Amino acid sequence: MPQRAGTPQVGQTATDEQFIRRLPENWLRTDTILAIVVAFVSVLSLQALRLTDIIDDVGVNIVVAHAFSLLISSLLVLYRRFPVIIATVYTTLIVLVSLQASVEFYSVLFVGFMTIYAMGAWVSNRRLAFWARLLNVLVQYGGSLVVIALSSDEALVGAETAEEVDPGEVLYVVGTTLVISIGYYAAAWYFGTRAWNRAKERWKLQKAHDELAAANEKIAQAAVQEERLHIARELHDVIAHHVTVMGVHASAARRLVEAGRDTAAVVEQLEHIESASAQAVQELQTMVYTLRDQDGSTEPLPDLSQLPELVRQAESPQQTVNLEIVGEPVPVSGAVELTLYRVAQEALSNVRKHAGNDVDVLVKLEYGDTDLTLSVVDDGKAYEPLCHGTGTGIQGMQERVHAVDGTLEYGPRTPYGWKVIVRVPLSRAE
Repeated sequence: MPQRAGTPQVGQTATDEQFIRRLPENWLRTDTILAIVVAFVSVLSLQALRLTDIIDDVGVNIVVAHAFSLLISSLLVLYRRFPVIIATVYTTLIVLVSLQASVEFYSVLFVGFMTIYAMGAWVSNRRLAFWARLLNVLVQYGGSLVVIALSSDEALVGAETAEEVDPGEVLYVVGTTLVISIGYYAAAWYFGTRAWNRAKERWKLQKAHDELAAANEKIAQAAVQEERLHIARELHDVIAHHVTVMGVHASAARRLVEAGRDTAAVVEQLEHIESASAQAVQELQTMVYTLRDQDGSTEPLPDLSQLPELVRQAESPQQTVNLEIVGEPVPVSGAVELTLYRVAQEALSNVRKHAGNDVDVLVKLEYGDTDLTLSVVDDGKAYEPLCHGTGTGIQGMQERVHAVDGTLEYGPRTPYGWKVIVRVPLSRAE
């Protein structure tokens, strides 16, 4: 069955790897206008011939010629929609009607050119496009030779005058017709194939553009998701730590007031609360300025130099927190310093929430030959790790540590307590 332009073949599917050229949205209007213009030109051409003696010499029926020209021109309305069918109809009409010599050559040649062109430019099945064009070209050319042979005076002579036919004349006519026909059909074939190839190249470029846009969209979504996780970790670390500190000292202040202790002890606890809240606000402001990429705030994110202050804030009447630094400090990257600070912050927050009272906590920072180790250990007896917390704190610590190629170890100690140990290779942090 002839192939409809812009539709898949039998046994084929329109996948990303198969190019199917689609008709433009305004194809019907454009092709109709083209058909009207060609029909108008053909009518004018025939009317101009009536002013000469050519029509009388060749014996053309002017009415039939007009009708045939209009019929041929009307084929252009659907020449892109059904290229193989229209080409077949055109070839059939040319072979049958041209025997009567009732044709207007300008419209015939133009429509013939466009039918061959359309099969090369719009048929998605390239094998069908090739053989359909070849068959139509051979039939059209063979039909033209038959017309020439039947319409020539030499073809009508009897057997007794056959010797008078000039072979050179015949060879000249056939040769000239062959050269002109080859140029005519070759041009239609070439431009049709070229139009198809250029459309396919545009399709490939558009496909590559779409794939690149999709990849960029995925990368952007991944970056947004990563940034959301980063913000969530920062907020969790800042808020959980400082709110826990404020809660511990507020509870201590309440107990001091209830016990009737001197106001100095109560004021000390309130100062801890005030300091923790001010630092929380400062860290949140720093985070906001960093996310907004403004120049108004140059406050740095926390680093290891603020570890003593973090330990001091973690002190409470119920828990004793000590800091120990072992080895000669060496420069490390800002990412490593922030990671270790946040891990210590989260670990101390967990100690305050889960370890109970009368707890000793040791925060130890050790500079080794190849590793930088931070450990937060306690001897608390009140741990019920499966009954408290959501696990987001541990997950956040793991993500931070893995981001700097470190290792995280956490879990209960023997006989009591809890440990959090982070090791970061110094080769990565330098």
